[in-house]
Amino acid sequence: MTFRHRILLDRLLAVPLAVTINSLVRLLGKILRRNHSFNPETTREIVVCKLVGMGSILQATPLFRALKRQFPQARLTVLTLQANASLVSRLDGVDETLCLDDSGTLSMLWTTVMVLGKLIVRHVDHFCDLEVYSGFSCLLSVFSLARNRLGFYRHSNRFKKGIYTQLVYFNTRMPVRRLYLQLGRTAGVSSDAIDSLGSIRVESSERIALQKKLADMALQGPYLLVNPNASDLLIERRWPKRYFSESIRRIAEKGHNVVLVGSKSEAVYVGSLLEDIPHPLQSRVFNTAGLLSLGELFALIEGAMCVLTNDTGPMHMAFALRKPIVCLFGPCDPGHYGLDGPKIVTLYAPVSCSPCIHEVDEPPCHGHNVCMQRLSPQLVIDSVFSVLDRDQQNPATWSQANGNGSIRLPLQWDNECGKPLGTVIRESSVYPPGS
Repeated sequence: MTFRHRILLDRLLAVPLAVTINSLVRLLGKILRRNHSFNPETTREIVVCKLVGMGSILQATPLFRALKRQFPQARLTVLTLQANASLVSRLDGVDETLCLDDSGTLSMLWTTVMVLGKLIVRHVDHFCDLEVYSGFSCLLSVFSLARNRLGFYRHSNRFKKGIYTQLVYFNTRMPVRRLYLQLGRTAGVSSDAIDSLGSIRVESSERIALQKKLADMALQGPYLLVNPNASDLLIERRWPKRYFSESIRRIAEKGHNVVLVGSKSEAVYVGSLLEDIPHPLQSRVFNTAGLLSLGELFALIEGAMCVLTNDTGPMHMAFALRKPIVCLFGPCDPGHYGLDGPKIVTLYAPVSCSPCIHEVDEPPCHGHNVCMQRLSPQLVIDSVFSVLDRDQQNPATWSQANGNGSIRLPLQWDNECGKPLGTVIRESSVYPPGS
């Protein structure tokens, strides 16, 4: 199923069902009066649900780390779609991965029933739902029968206020990794938890397999990696094709090898970029779209001199693997999903409707992404070569020499009483002392 199909099914089926059972769950909460404490000594089962978005899963690694620190005796299970299983299994702090198979309606239904059965038997203590807009994840949360159900809200919390025992406001102007940690704060995670992304484990066998494939392509020496894709969740994040072709051509003219990446479904689009590159220069451009396993993709990113990418999964992979990178942003605020660092260059040319990705269902531009088109090939090429030059310098020296002079006061995450800001706790979850 495509992202659009999932969203349609979620809104037609899952959301109405979640709204229907919301009042019932609220009533049961008042009657049953379960213990909603977060005691590290008695917590044994924690589930973190993030169904879609490899980038979002990587942004959640600080939360995984913080939860393991707060609840050292608990098993941390990540609930996600099958496509993300290989990534999750490589992340520190995750003890187990449970997957839903969304390749078809029946397989999705069957795996959902099986997973919920496992969770019910385990008596889950805390279910952290990192999805913001999904009615389906709400249903997973409540039918897991978890003692505490933590989630996010935005415009209105009415339809979630009964299902979740703790809710946190999802502010799209804040770094998403910090918002995930803020959700963990309601479970007792420390406010000073480190928000750096965890790394991705790459196996030696995958590096060897990648080297063989690159050798078969006659690639020798260092290379730059270019990711010209964006998922069908929001194709407006994609920099124009002609801009990528021009940038690839000019990078190759400087004598650099360029490796293109993409999934099998993106292979035709990625291959079409070569049509505008002169034949003599095509010997320096290597198209791996649809040819690599996920592990080999990680190894490819790991070995790149620099990564040029849209705001999508490989960008977050490059963040996690600590690679020099040039990131292209438009419909999304880079302060939300981006990252700062001495070898990270973020290019963002907002327009009056930027950012739109988390505000509307249909982008105001209707596909004519002016924000991305404002990023000229010259600007991007200059940034790539700047990153390559600075990679040869001391990162600390580069960072100090290239400050923009801006001043930001430290963000405040708690109120004057030390309680996490933006938190809504269900009435039945609050008890007087001694109850």
